[in-house]
Amino acid sequence: MQPEKRKTIKSFFLPDNKKTRNEEQQETAVVDPPSSSQNPCSDSLDQTHSASSSLTEETTDITAVSQNFGNKSMPEDISKSCNDHPRQPKLSSYPSNFQNRSFQSSWFVNRNWLEYSVKNDRIYCFNCRHFRSYKTNIGDAFTTCGYNNWKRALESGSGLHKHEQSQAHVITTKNLESFKLRQQLQLSVINSLDNSRSILVRRNRDRLIKISSTLLLLARQMIAFRGHQENEK
Repeated sequence: MQPEKRKTIKSFFLPDNKKTRNEEQQETAVVDPPSSSQNPCSDSLDQTHSASSSLTEETTDITAVSQNFGNKSMPEDISKSCNDHPRQPKLSSYPSNFQNRSFQSSWFVNRNWLEYSVKNDRIYCFNCRHFRSYKTNIGDAFTTCGYNNWKRALESGSGLHKHEQSQAHVITTKNLESFKLRQQLQLSVINSLDNSRSILVRRNRDRLIKISSTLLLLARQMIAFRGHQENEK
């Protein structure tokens, strides 16, 4: 009778149902790898790809809309930037519409903001076109599309009177005044700097002329440029 094998300390921490190496290999061979349809990572990747594709499409649509809004055709015979002056062509006669009504040059009086396009036969607001802010809600009649309802142009509740009394037009007019004031201040500062610089240049030039004439005299008379000191031996 063989003596019972003594247990070691390691045997107390091992499970009782210990499997052999052959059994583990058989179980590993039975388990099939997950297919692509059952792979959760592939599903998450597909969802991420679809979400990014939809986001790209939405961004493209937004960009296209903004480009279409920014590319509204404007007539070439009106002001292009805020540094230009409002175009107010005074003609002997203006084109008439189907109601036999037309624009009048007298409407330019006391309306420095008004400009007229001969090409489109429409009027625009110089202030609202160039000095509007993103928060200012301004219609397209006097900014991009132009206004040509000559029948109601001088009515109190519409047309020119309604636009120049609107809050948006008042804000853009103040922006124009602030812009002109800043330009004047910049010009005054530049002029003062130029004046001080010209004074300094003139003063230095006079000094150089005196020094040059002195050097020329000393060279002609063969006089030393510096004398000796009396304390020298």
